[in-house]
Parts: sequence; C-alpha cells; structure tokens
Amino acid sequence: MNNLTVVPFKNDWKEKEGALGFKMRNDYLFRAFLQCDNESLKALIASLLYVDVSEITSAEITNPIILGASADDKEIRMDIHVILNKQHPINIEMQTYNRAGWKERSVLYACRGYDSQKHGDSYEEHPGFRQVTFCDYTLFAEHPAFCSTYMLTSTDDPHYIYSDKISLTNIDMTRIDLASENDIRFGLVNWAKLFMAETWEELKMLAEKDQTIERAVSSAWQMTEEEIIRERMRNREEGEQLWRSMEKQLEEYKKQSAKYQEQSAKYQEQSAKYQEQSAKYQEQSLKYQEQSAIYQRQAAEDKKRADEAEKRLLELQAKLAALEK
Repeated sequence: MNNLTVVPFKNDWKEKEGALGFKMRNDYLFRAFLQCDNESLKALIASLLYVDVSEITSAEITNPIILGASADDKEIRMDIHVILNKQHPINIEMQTYNRAGWKERSVLYACRGYDSQKHGDSYEEHPGFRQVTFCDYTLFAEHPAFCSTYMLTSTDDPHYIYSDKISLTNIDMTRIDLASENDIRFGLVNWAKLFMAETWEELKMLAEKDQTIERAVSSAWQMTEEEIIRERMRNREEGEQLWRSMEKQLEEYKKQSAKYQEQSAKYQEQSAKYQEQSAKYQEQSLKYQEQSAIYQRQAAEDKKRADEAEKRLLELQAKLAALEK
C-alpha cells in the first residue's frame, strides 16, 4: 500500500450497516489513516489545541511507517510524531489498555521528545513538547475528566506554572459526559465518539453533523478495505488480547503469591510461638533436672546415713547379745 498524504473522499461506506467488524480505536488503524490523510490529522490537532483548522498550516509526520509492515517489528511504534506549523512538536498516541506503568512511560516519552528537539543557542527558543494520549479508560479514578493537560506547576499553587514547555494531555474517551464547552465547540468530543463507535450507524450520525468526521471515516474505511491493513489490525488486537491475558495471569500469580506469603508469615509466627514455648519447656526441664539431681544426691546421702545407722545398730545388738551370754 502506498503511503499517501491525501486519500480521495468516497461515500461507499455509507451503504454499510450493523457492527463495524473492527475497532476505530485500533492503534494500527489510527496510525495508518492519520498518516495517509493529512487533512484529518490537521483537523484532529486543531481540535486538540482548541483552534480553527485554518491555523494549522502544516502537520509533518517525522516517523512515518511502511503501511502493511509487521507491527511486531521493534522499529515500529504506533505513536505519531508531528511537527506542527514547521515548529512545534507534538506526539499523538492511542492507548486502549491501561498497562502498568503507563503514567511513568508517558512522562519518559515527553522528556525524551523534549530533549530531542533543537533549540538553537538559547533555551528560551526551545519549541517545547506535547504528549497527547487518547485512551478508553480512566487514568486517575479519583480525578475523572474528559480532557486533562498536565504541566510543571508549583506544589503550593497548582495554578502557577513553572514551565509549559512540557505538557501531557490525556483524553478519556469513556468520560465524554465531562467534556467542556471547548471540547464540544472545537470537535474533540466528535473525535472521541468516532474512535469509540461500534456500528456504521453511529459513524453515519456523526458524519451527518460534521464534515471533518465524514472525511475521517472515509479515509479510515479505505484503510480497512486493504487486506494487509486488516491483517495488521488483527495482529495488534490479538497481541493486545495476549497482553491482557498475560497481565491477568500475572495478577493472579501476584494474588496467589501474596496469599502464600501471608500464610507463610502466619506459619512463621506460629513456629516462633512454638519455639518460644519449647524454649520455656526446655528451661523448665533443666530446672526439673537440676532439682531431680539435688533430690537424688539427698536421697543417696540419706541412704548412706541410714546404712551407717543400721550398721551401728547391728553392732550394738551383737554386743548386747554377747553380754547376755
């Protein structure tokens, strides 16, 4: 498949009905259609930045992939590195599973992205770096939000920004109910609905109200018509299922291990008690043995004295018998 930057618009997908048969939030599809449809990429970024799409003059992907190449290749990453308006770097990623350590990895990616940018002779000229993640889960259960952006801020006054050069934006597509007026006005909510859609009817309803979404659906559908793209999408979903299964097994092993460790701790505690009791019994046994030895010595001495007394008695009786004769 060719790595196009313009995908011709087609309406054929509108004849389809029922379940999609694939996930619009499949990260390979997300990667493929945004790489092949620059207009949709610019529209998506405009929604993210709350600006009119006319302000996005260019959106150059700096890490293009060969569409159809195996997604298992370690050199292929599903995040999209974009230089916006020939100056501002932004990294966009689709995360459909809350893998352990994602918060830490997203910070690492943002710092690496920031460090990799050229900034001339002055750090003030550094363009900064923005990490954007679309996800279908809530990252912070105690702080749900549809769209949240995090920067370096003061711990005393969270609203006082130390620097906006590094920012991390998280879009929780499961919490559209928490969207702001800007999220709705600039179309970010429609993008979330597009990625979360499960049926053709949902896509048609979105397309009727938003030409940008209509074009995006056309491009994504054309990607899914390519067998090699569908295969790569299936591979990614199978890999994700395997990952989920492995993490589930790992969690089960952790629970079992924790249970066994708890039991082991109880056994060790009981063993310590028994050893303590045994030590007390041994101490008592030693005392009893000492007392027994004392009693045995006393008994031996008493027997000796008794034997001596009996001997003297016999001698005296013999003398008396001799006198009587």
